[in-house]
Amino acid sequence: KKMRFEALKKKDEINAKDIAKQMKRLNKLQASIKDIKAKLSSNAKETEIRISSIKEDRETVLAHFHELKTEMVKSRESERDNLTKLTLQSDEAMKELQRLKDKGAKILQLAEMCRKLETEEEKVLPFWSGSLTHEEEEQIASVVTEPPTEELTQVLHQYSGLENFWKRYNKVLLDKLALDKEKQILEQENQKLRILLKQYLDGISVNNEILTQQNPLLVISSNQKPLRLSVPVGDPRVQRSPANVTVVEAAHVVKNTA
Repeated sequence: KKMRFEALKKKDEINAKDIAKQMKRLNKLQASIKDIKAKLSSNAKETEIRISSIKEDRETVLAHFHELKTEMVKSRESERDNLTKLTLQSDEAMKELQRLKDKGAKILQLAEMCRKLETEEEKVLPFWSGSLTHEEEEQIASVVTEPPTEELTQVLHQYSGLENFWKRYNKVLLDKLALDKEKQILEQENQKLRILLKQYLDGISVNNEILTQQNPLLVISSNQKPLRLSVPVGDPRVQRSPANVTVVEAAHVVKNTA
């Protein structure tokens, strides 16, 4: 029994040492767990703060992203509108340039045609010289050389290179007006001559229509006086060839008037 007691006692001592050792280890583990919990709690708070900050940054970035996207969409629409306008304006400009090109070609063609119809004087002196005196021309030249002040004068000064063109244009316009006036006078003279010729032809012609009217060459009744021609029969403007003279017999006249 004593030996068993000693063995159990020795075993108990060993177990006591083992328990003490395990208790120390347990205390260390508890302390380590406590430290880890403290660190975990601290890290959780820091993590929450960082997560909150990241969320705020994310919201800010998203808001900025939406703003940039909206601006980009507006800019794209504006650029599309500008491109459409530029395309339309370019098309209009090309059409206008083509029109000016065709107009220039037509002007050159007309100039070539007019060149063939020019007189020798116009070919030698293409630009009409005005009727101004030398002093008046010098005065005009001094006014032209002065810098323009008014807006209309500035516009006219820009087209001073067309002075020779306007000289020829004004000369042609004056010639046209003179020809129109001469044409009008000739038409009036032609109308008068037609009236006189008709009166003369009516006087030497005999038909039912003429016999019902007053005839300057025919007297049927003694009470009827012969009419006086406004133009002599011998006038060269109304003379006719002898082959075209109409001869009327008196019997025929009396028969038609009976």
